[in-house]
Amino acid sequence: MARNDHLLSVGNEALSPMTTAMASLATQIDQLTEVADARSSARLATLKTRMENFTASVTLVGQVKAGKSSIVNILAGRPALLPSDVNPWTSVVTTLNINTRTEGDKKAKFTFFEQEEWDNLMVGGGRLGELANRAGADDEMDDIRRQISEMKAKSEARLGQHFDLLLGQSHQYEYFDEELIQRYVCLGDEDDPDINPKTGRFADVTKSAELFMDIPQYPISLKLCDTPGVNDTFMVREQITLRSLRGSEVCVVVLAASQALTTMDMALMRIIAQFENRQIILFVNRIDELSDPVNQVPEIRDRIKDTLKQNNIDTNTSVVFGSALWAEAALTGNPDILTEESRRALNTFYLAAGFGDQAPSLDKIWALSGLPDLLLAMNERIAEGAGTRLLDRVRHRARNIASQIRATAVAKTLSKGQGVVREMDGVAPEEAVAKVTEEYEKKVAELTASLRDKVLQRLKSAETSFVKRATDSLIAHLEKKGEQGTWQYDPAGLRTLQKAAYFSFARSMRKEAGALYSAAANDVEALYQKLLGNHLGEFSIEAPIVPRVPPPLGIGRTIALDLQSTWWRRWWQRRKGFEAYAADYTRLIASEANSITKDLEENQIAAVLENVRAGLTDFLREQSETLLSISASAEQDPNQAALMAGMTPKKSRDDILGDILKDLSNEAA
Repeated sequence: MARNDHLLSVGNEALSPMTTAMASLATQIDQLTEVADARSSARLATLKTRMENFTASVTLVGQVKAGKSSIVNILAGRPALLPSDVNPWTSVVTTLNINTRTEGDKKAKFTFFEQEEWDNLMVGGGRLGELANRAGADDEMDDIRRQISEMKAKSEARLGQHFDLLLGQSHQYEYFDEELIQRYVCLGDEDDPDINPKTGRFADVTKSAELFMDIPQYPISLKLCDTPGVNDTFMVREQITLRSLRGSEVCVVVLAASQALTTMDMALMRIIAQFENRQIILFVNRIDELSDPVNQVPEIRDRIKDTLKQNNIDTNTSVVFGSALWAEAALTGNPDILTEESRRALNTFYLAAGFGDQAPSLDKIWALSGLPDLLLAMNERIAEGAGTRLLDRVRHRARNIASQIRATAVAKTLSKGQGVVREMDGVAPEEAVAKVTEEYEKKVAELTASLRDKVLQRLKSAETSFVKRATDSLIAHLEKKGEQGTWQYDPAGLRTLQKAAYFSFARSMRKEAGALYSAAANDVEALYQKLLGNHLGEFSIEAPIVPRVPPPLGIGRTIALDLQSTWWRRWWQRRKGFEAYAADYTRLIASEANSITKDLEENQIAAVLENVRAGLTDFLREQSETLLSISASAEQDPNQAALMAGMTPKKSRDDILGDILKDLSNEAA
């Protein structure tokens, strides 16, 4: 356990404006609740719960053995929690749920692969087998089948008759410790006599691990997701890592200083290239292993920026240098864990930082470890991103609920319903409300279908354009050099075209959905005005907030065109004649390009469009309920009026609502 866990509070200042704003907003919601009817009170309670349950998701990715687990352990204040030695190593996506609500006393949950997922791996070789089949790489497919057979035999030997029963299930515990975790998430060298035979018992079939803990030094709830290296043998966990990143607010890319980005997996580069600049933090770990860290760090930084530029990633991306080992020494209060090499590097940094005339200090070691800079960068992005979006959504909903409360109050205070219109444009209010609802449900269905068709058409055009250019390049190579040598076409151009199509879709969605939402809000506001006439005074209904479009991470998934040259030499050697090359390559590249389009459509575009539809549907349903309730209030409820008077001795209900709306609007400005 950490002796100096107070160090984890460093960086919290970046969250202070957000947590203060949330506390203020919660107070305003409480004030609104005091003057709200039962329906509005329930909606306000839901908003408060949403804020109370706010959890920021941070995912760590990187090279195998770069130190991801060590960083997660430090952030959790538990240096030995997840295995961080070279052997054994973490092989399962592991999520630390910090300060989150749990069911009962649950502290750990380990979920196994579904039968279908396991069968897909065992029979078809998973994603790697899928790619090998498309590329016609029969030799590689034989190797995959051999490795899978060996893995399955070892798993069945370890788990015996219980093997099949585990699939699709999960194990839960009211505790966790290092030995329990290693049983589910570690792979290592089975011939190593120093490894506990229970280590990795369930690792082959474990899909994900979740641990639950409280860390009072963090003022918010966090999900820290530790992922294996993306170069998984069968690419099973590349897909799981992508799923983890899709819901993540911050992506921390952990690199080893001795490798940095020069030898980093290109699969990882493809993934992080899809993120927005502010979502990415590069943490260069193990600077304590550098022989001359003061001079080498700037050199590594320059190399990183060059590599980022080559991969079309913003060179202003945050890069933090540090050492998990130094951080552990500071956190545990035990500098004896440092090797002689690490001590020398630390002393060099200590002098370079201007601490030479000061006594060694754990606080200064913590500062030099890079963890304070990492925590600050993470918290800044959480506050600017998910925190700001949540505050905006809750304020927006609270303002609309306040307007609904005002309209409902006006209707109830009108004597015997006089002033509440019973006909609007020649039809009953119920019919008028239903007409607006049906109209916009039809419009949003048409809009989402149109947006989907346009983006798929553009993605298909990108596929066609890329296939043509690649095939033309292949034919030019054959005409110039014949069938000798090996030719391969970089798929980066395909990803550029697909990314452009996706972002064009995002822009169109924001513009067109925003316009539709605004029109719906105007028409709903008009219904209130028609229903209550000039009794409302200042009154407005705000349009729903347009859904966020997540980064297109599916574009970063591995395709056959990314595979190593050995695959292509064999592909090349099995074909003879220009026509065979061109026809087979066209089929392959078209299939691979379409696999990315399909992933984008099914996992991202479909979700965005469903959010567009659901956002408008929820808005219309909530407003319709209030309008119909007002329409039904034909007479004043004397008990309700007396209750209002008793609750507001100094200010009228309308004045209170006005003050709250003013505060909500000012904070949003």
